[in-house]
Amino acid sequence: MNPTISTIPIQQLTSGDRISLQVYKFVGSQPGKKAYLQGNLHGCEIVGNAVIHQLIDFLSTLDDTQLTGEIWLVPVCNPASTNQRSHFFATGGFNPYDGQDWNRIFWDYEKECDDLEDFAQSQLNFDPDEIRNNYLARIQSSLKQHLEDCYSPRGLPFRHIYRYQLQSLCVDANYVIDIHSSTNQGLDFLYGFYSREESAKDFLFDYGIVMHEDEYDGDAFDEAFIKPWQGLEKALAKLGRTDR
Repeated sequence: MNPTISTIPIQQLTSGDRISLQVYKFVGSQPGKKAYLQGNLHGCEIVGNAVIHQLIDFLSTLDDTQLTGEIWLVPVCNPASTNQRSHFFATGGFNPYDGQDWNRIFWDYEKECDDLEDFAQSQLNFDPDEIRNNYLARIQSSLKQHLEDCYSPRGLPFRHIYRYQLQSLCVDANYVIDIHSSTNQGLDFLYGFYSREESAKDFLFDYGIVMHEDEYDGDAFDEAFIKPWQGLEKALAKLGRTDR
């Protein structure tokens, strides 16, 4: 199975060179859920690149009948930070323009959804798939508007352009994995979120960290993806709907 490869420009340098995201899409013969994996959000954490390239090699050996749904892979999800160097050091953990951590900049739809309770009330008689599709449509509509604003004449900081482009790749995903790494002295562990503990066990890691309700709000990539959905679950639970 050969992937479809998409190249998405995100920045043009003063030299005229363009920096782009490269997305590898493996699509099975049968429709199903979408998984999204990315590596190297912090440019100094290069292990994720190798992990995803190994996965690309593996998936390329399969027939499309062996895959249900689709898998999107972005080995270098932050090419701007990957190229950051200061003397002999890779400094790609922070944006050189404003000093912000590259993984504390992401857009959280929940923070701008002022009518979540009303929306939840309107969905009580729908099945979970319909609710998901209706809520996803709202998120995608808002994200599309933010992307359009990025290219308006007044412009926006690069971190805004970057985050909306990257998040547009996974906004409709069912599963998101953001691979980070430290040194070869570090432990392998998994960050997970409350109410997902059982599924986290399937990764077979010896160590895991559960992000409990109301204990995180750092605008990290994985947080920004899941928080709107957890907010909807909470709103529905208050109204007596607990299935998902």
